[in-house]
Amino acid sequence: MMTGSLSPAKNVNSRVFVIEGRARPDHAPSYESCLRMMGITQNFGDIERIENPDPYNYGKFEEIGETQGAVERATTSLEGRYAIDIKSILLRLAVKRCSVDVQLHFGQCQDPSEFNSFDKVMVLESVKLTSWNTEDMGALQSADESPINENADISAKEIYEILPISFGVKAGGIVTNELVAATLCDSASCGDCETESDGCKKIFAISLNAGGSPSTPPDVVFTIDKGTTWYAHDIDTIVGAEDPTDVACLGQYLFVVSEATESLHYALLSEFDGVTDPAFTEVATGFVAGSGPNAISTIGNLAYIVGELGYVYTTQDVTAGVSVLDAGVATISELNAVHALSSTFVVAVGNDGAIIYSENGSTFSLATNPVGVGVDLNCVWVKSESEWWVGTSGGSLYYTIDGGDTWTVKAFPGSGAGVTHDIVFATDSVAYLAHATATPAGRILRSYDGGYSWQIVPERAGATLPANDQVNALVACQYDVNFVVGVGLADDGADGYAVVGLA
Repeated sequence: MMTGSLSPAKNVNSRVFVIEGRARPDHAPSYESCLRMMGITQNFGDIERIENPDPYNYGKFEEIGETQGAVERATTSLEGRYAIDIKSILLRLAVKRCSVDVQLHFGQCQDPSEFNSFDKVMVLESVKLTSWNTEDMGALQSADESPINENADISAKEIYEILPISFGVKAGGIVTNELVAATLCDSASCGDCETESDGCKKIFAISLNAGGSPSTPPDVVFTIDKGTTWYAHDIDTIVGAEDPTDVACLGQYLFVVSEATESLHYALLSEFDGVTDPAFTEVATGFVAGSGPNAISTIGNLAYIVGELGYVYTTQDVTAGVSVLDAGVATISELNAVHALSSTFVVAVGNDGAIIYSENGSTFSLATNPVGVGVDLNCVWVKSESEWWVGTSGGSLYYTIDGGDTWTVKAFPGSGAGVTHDIVFATDSVAYLAHATATPAGRILRSYDGGYSWQIVPERAGATLPANDQVNALVACQYDVNFVVGVGLADDGADGYAVVGLA
């Protein structure tokens, strides 16, 4: 970065927010204007040499490797005036011994009390208060008179920054058909055993077929450099007028499911290098006629696949096909989306408000329906075993914090009309939402407080999301909360649409 483009942060332009009980849809951030944050420290692991005796010199050793210690928790302190007329929030939280989230918001021309208005945010998640102290609380002479400050040392499990993001349309020349799903297939790596990556580089989307007669196959549209360069390759095992429905990665394979073909189609991830033409193989083993697949969620070496008539499938090896977990026992409604929190905890949603879940990875139960017949659920995100989110065909967003027993509608700008297409969480605090108004016009919203409030992005005044009819799917990345990819339908109602948001 050029030094001329840098605006230095000033301590007078920061304010503290505390989210008691951590970021959650029912936990409002508390503006603590009388607190300040002290300097932050985080140790990323000391380096230790690995040595061997020098083969040519007695008494000397040569370095043959190194080890790095564990990443430690970030630590800092919160300091403020000890008040004479109100209880100390720092003492109360320290005594309570429960986790909180702390955010330090920087700004210049904004109202500092406005949580969603900032130039930059430092987020400290899963914070514990480890000690509390005050300055001298008495005076023995007139010269001792002074205000009393209190201080609490805090320790955070996670620390990261949030910045306003800007968007740009990508892959315009190669995306000729609507994009319906997308996935991230990457992990952070220094390049020792695999390609160096920040964990957000490899993104794959799938398109509908081209239509017409004869029809051309649908495409995998992908980037391996975080959205700078894009490529497209036919899914050549899907022919005729058939469309794919979802895409995911499992092990060394990228695979696509199609309700129309009632099968999955896989290719080696290594072949998506921008040069090779990936070779797809179709596998129908395990799929039941009339109960084709609609959506996928992978966790580790396991994939859950849901589809027509409430069927749930699973696989650990896409080359061998799938096996049935639930043959429409929990529900016979069409299932549209699924999200696995772990290898055993998974939630799926579908038409007429159907929600099913499993706590053991094998048997499924029906959860409370938040909407009723006539309203379909398009998307689901499972943040914990008790907190789930679902989006509806009527443009609404619901959450539960008791594992699906009761549901609460969460308002956001424009909610209750249009269609809610997708929701994803990058972290416990930062989430993204794809919503289309009835115009139609696709929009992306972001939450900085675990879904309690939502802001249309891009955030900067006068900035807008490039025009589109709808954003069907989102990809967010835990390694960079300021990065998001949206795919869908361009504003001409025909072409595909891919947009990348970056800070």
